[in-house]
Amino acid sequence: MKKHLSILTAGLISITSCQEPTLNQPALNETFSFSEEAETEAIMKVIDNETKCFFDGDYECWASNWSHQNYAMQAWNNSDGSSDAAIGWEKINSQGKGWIEKYYKNGENVIHPDVKRKKPLVKFFNEKSAYLNWEQYNADSDKKHYRVSYEIRIMEKESDGWKIVNVSAFWDAEPKILTDSLKIE
Repeated sequence: MKKHLSILTAGLISITSCQEPTLNQPALNETFSFSEEAETEAIMKVIDNETKCFFDGDYECWASNWSHQNYAMQAWNNSDGSSDAAIGWEKINSQGKGWIEKYYKNGENVIHPDVKRKKPLVKFFNEKSAYLNWEQYNADSDKKHYRVSYEIRIMEKESDGWKIVNVSAFWDAEPKILTDSLKIE
């Protein structure tokens, strides 16, 4: 029995060592390169696009930047001091679409025509997941004041690129800032 197991083990080792590497698996002599700078740039394009699409009232564009998984989440505070969360794409989708239709009137009503951000803090957990946080300034419709929000994103790289898995946004933690006095490095 031991002799058969040894022959079987040796056979499996020789078979697997002769196999060609799969598309998902680099060959042993290849090096895998991951550029945090390039990936951060790609992530920020998604974040910028999602924000712009949402504030412009473009539902289809907004939805294309999100992961449509059941573990996706959006959380926010309300002006009365309470907070809310939408957990799972179906709830995020319903809440986001409703907001775009009700308040942004599918692009007819631009509430925040300008958004500025401080440089985000970025932490990659691996090549397919990242955490970011930053301070954001959201102009009012007359561009006279900015409302401050503290933003968190968890990003996941799917087959078609980076997608948002989590938005946590905390608004009005500080008083409004006059447009002329906003200084961001």
